[in-house]
Amino acid sequence: MVGPDTTSRIGKAARNEGRKAFATTCNALAVAIFIAAIVQPLMTGQVGLLRAISALVTFIVLQGVLHYILMQVED
Repeated sequence: MVGPDTTSRIGKAARNEGRKAFATTCNALAVAIFIAAIVQPLMTGQVGLLRAISALVTFIVLQGVLHYILMQVED
C-alpha cells in the first residue's frame, strides 16, 4: 500500500515565509538600485536623465512586485 504523497505539500507558514523572503529581496534590490543609480550620481553632480528614469521605473516595478507578493500572504 502506498501512502499519501506529502513531499509536494508545504504548509501555509512555509509559503508565507517564502513570499516574505522574496518580497524582502525585491525591496533590497529596489533600494540598492535607487541609491546606486539616482542618489549617488546626484551627490556627485553627474545625473544622467536616462539612468535616473530607468532606475525610477525599476524601483517602482520592484515595489509593485513586493506589494503584490505581500498581498498574497495568508493569515
